[in-house]
Amino acid sequence: MKTRTITLSYEEFEHINELDSSDALLVEKAIETAAKSYSPYSRFPVGAAVLLDDGRIFSGNNQENLSYPAGTCAERTVLNFVKANFPESSIVALAVTAPNSTSSHPVTPCGICRQVITEVESLQAVPIRVLLHKMNGPTYLFENARGLLPLAFEEAGLGK
Repeated sequence: MKTRTITLSYEEFEHINELDSSDALLVEKAIETAAKSYSPYSRFPVGAAVLLDDGRIFSGNNQENLSYPAGTCAERTVLNFVKANFPESSIVALAVTAPNSTSSHPVTPCGICRQVITEVESLQAVPIRVLLHKMNGPTYLFENARGLLPLAFEEAGLGK
């Protein structure tokens, strides 16, 4: 038997004003779009914003449905929109925030979203910087999506 360790590496910024201007703007867009979330069941709005390689910013939020599995997380809302409408563009950065979170740390993407973010990163062959923001708290910066899901399911696992 071998024991192995997986380490997550990220930078922690105490305040949004410590981020560079483009990252701060991306976080602000995520905050802005979280306010437009349709989350009547969980009452847990989440906002996500992406920066494309050409400088455009798009945002999305969680969209719930009474039939819970039919809802969509903020991260997948914006990623699917961008990949459907701008498949030639690469996503440079993704910011995520949840204004109502009572946790002491930033909200993190769910497992499904981590898988989707990691696959988008793999398909575009360009790292996606991930910013996880806590209202009135820290922001974590991961240099790539793989940092959120080090043992991601990959196409090679399908036996192709």
